[in-house]
Amino acid sequence: MNVRSGNVSRGVTLLGVAAFGPALVLGLTGAGSASSPWVIATVMVASGVLCTAAAGASLVVSVRLRFTENALVAAAFTAAGLLVLAHGLFSPGAFFDGTGKEFGASGQLSALFCVPTLAFLLATRDRLDRSSTWRTLSLLIVVAAAGTAITLLFTPFFTPFTPETASVALAAGVAIIVQLLAARHFAQLAARFDDHYSAALAAALTVNAAVPVFFYFGGPGSGAYWWAHGMCMIGVSLAAIAIWFKARQAQALSMLVGSVVTTKPMRELQVDIAPAVLRSLKSITDPSDPRLAVVYATGDDLAAMSVEQDLRPASVLPILKRALQAFEAGAVRS
Repeated sequence: MNVRSGNVSRGVTLLGVAAFGPALVLGLTGAGSASSPWVIATVMVASGVLCTAAAGASLVVSVRLRFTENALVAAAFTAAGLLVLAHGLFSPGAFFDGTGKEFGASGQLSALFCVPTLAFLLATRDRLDRSSTWRTLSLLIVVAAAGTAITLLFTPFFTPFTPETASVALAAGVAIIVQLLAARHFAQLAARFDDHYSAALAAALTVNAAVPVFFYFGGPGSGAYWWAHGMCMIGVSLAAIAIWFKARQAQALSMLVGSVVTTKPMRELQVDIAPAVLRSLKSITDPSDPRLAVVYATGDDLAAMSVEQDLRPASVLPILKRALQAFEAGAVRS
């Protein structure tokens, strides 16, 4: 393990301790209760709206620029935000007077809806995927979350897990593990490519992974409840900011080869992009920059290929290597 990799790993580990430690302490002690229905409803609705808007904006820009992994993370957080919004609206004694099942179900499902897209991200992280499955899944999970929230309004079809039981422990455990594995993936990318945006995504997923801890203990309005929702807001905000700024800085590169280089750094093609090359790519702001000639030439080569042709590593690798070698030469000279 190199120094940079060790620093990222230690940073994410310390952040995990800072997020999970208080969640466990508050859950075990029951401290910090504030359970006014209108306070819960107002805070949850406000946070749900903000999280959905921030994550939704990052989802749109990720889909538009074909940032595969960023889109999957943004979709997970958008779906979660929609259900947090529903959770606030279903708060008993405030906006909605239902059975109470809607309130608990929407809260628990907000964490579980993060699982599908992140699980797909983990399953496909080591291979080049030119299909649109990631885009379809990203959009479907958001539609499914909205549909679930609306359905709960009329029919509380999902019975919330009972606190401190094996079933809730299993559900919370799955949500936590999947998010931590996704965080580990982005931490590895951050260490390997000196990419602080990937580090921010690792931090966001680590913080958000602490949210399901509350579900095991239960107790709306408890200290663990407020801590969980605070972690959710911090995690979604970090992810949205990282995705948004990465998109702004990487537009030239994304137009060249999409997410193959930017969010799945060609590990499957066995091409390592030095940090100096990435910095050189991100520094391009002048349209007359001579380095853009390499981008245009490479883009022409890729465009010359049939749209229907499968861009297998054997076909695309020489083109990408030529572009990267030119950028690397320029980075070394600078």
